[in-house]
Amino acid sequence: MPQLTSVEVEGLLGRFDHEIQFDADWDFVIVHGPNGIGKTKLLELVYSLCGGRLHRVFRLPFDTAELKYDDGTSLRVVKSGQQALPGMEEAPDLPRLHIAVSGPLGDIEFDMGPEATVPESRLRMIERELPLDRIGPELWYDFELGDNISLPEVVHRYGGMFPDDFFGRIRGSLPEQYQALVDANPVHLIETQRLLAPRVDRSAQGRRAPSPMTVVRYSADMKSRISDALARNSTTTQRLDRSFPRRVMTAQDPEVTDEQIRDRYREQGALRDRLTAVSLIDAAEADLPLPDRELEAWERRFLWIYLEDTDEKLATFVPLLQRLQLFSEIVNARFLFKDLRIDRERGFHFVTDDLKEIGPASLSSGEQHELVLAYDLLFNVSSGSLVLIDEPEISLHVSWQQEFLNDLTRVSELQSLRFMIATHSPQVIHKWWHRAKALYDTPPHGLERPTDA
Repeated sequence: MPQLTSVEVEGLLGRFDHEIQFDADWDFVIVHGPNGIGKTKLLELVYSLCGGRLHRVFRLPFDTAELKYDDGTSLRVVKSGQQALPGMEEAPDLPRLHIAVSGPLGDIEFDMGPEATVPESRLRMIERELPLDRIGPELWYDFELGDNISLPEVVHRYGGMFPDDFFGRIRGSLPEQYQALVDANPVHLIETQRLLAPRVDRSAQGRRAPSPMTVVRYSADMKSRISDALARNSTTTQRLDRSFPRRVMTAQDPEVTDEQIRDRYREQGALRDRLTAVSLIDAAEADLPLPDRELEAWERRFLWIYLEDTDEKLATFVPLLQRLQLFSEIVNARFLFKDLRIDRERGFHFVTDDLKEIGPASLSSGEQHELVLAYDLLFNVSSGSLVLIDEPEISLHVSWQQEFLNDLTRVSELQSLRFMIATHSPQVIHKWWHRAKALYDTPPHGLERPTDA
């Protein structure tokens, strides 16, 4: 898959030009700079362009942007039209995009406006959630600004308040070359507001329902993932157990040694111990030891088929096991006086050193930020993705900030991820100044590059 190697943007926030080089063999690059210079908007722009989320691009304040990849592909976008600003007396012209994709799959150029197609049920939800009154099939009155606006203007003005897929796809499919680039480069954005899960629905009484805490939602998600793994294991187990007698009776004697059987038997015992530690299987009685003698031919045949079946059964847990183990290691290395416990009935919770149970919602804000970041990266991001992280240092102790990129490297090795990180923190950058790009000419106090770096 092509790797992003360069991001160039002109006119960001109407005044800034930025260029980020991202070597193809790097697993992360860092951008830093003072407030108001466009770090967050830069991440949002990369996220929107890489993911084909053009309805978000219309709302972002920039003039031109270009993404380049290591296979020679480039994606260039020129934006025309005026950005909507609070307090404007006249409605601005809605922006339009001129998009050019070039690369091994061919070249294409096209123009696009912010038209969207929206299911009727979601149009009704818009009216419930926003200060709008629908006065026509695609015409709305905005109570706050006192004007009539079309559906594309609703998308442009309020699209950021809803999930990415809420307004449906932009009319017309993306051209093949652009869609292929999107499909080959999954991208995930972790924003600063990450402790509360977004919600746009209302309660049964018509009041806006409170947003759920992300840690609580992630605990429920873990329970669901464990349940799914158990179901897959059950299906595999039933299939193999039904055919086991027939396979034992009809199989040829395998060409394996006693030592190979004993080694594999021990390896599976160690794997069971790891699965038990994260509650994927129940603690079992001690394995029956193999006889301390040379095995008979029929015993080797029986045990080898048993071991083959056991490998297939336990393999249903391995992808989840690896992520659960790393998640536990990262969290338990940071949290004081408490240990993470994974539970198939509850997802996860914590037990203090004096044996008191603590639910996820009772964690401090710093602990929640650490947990949410680790969980999101390990369980919500597709393998091979580009992950954009805005201000990972929020609420984290200095020592946690210094370990952040080390944790990220471990996650990258497991999930094959690359990262673009926007930060204010020299502790996050730590020893990695050679991978840091300053979005300013004169550094603010505290972010000077160390002279011995």
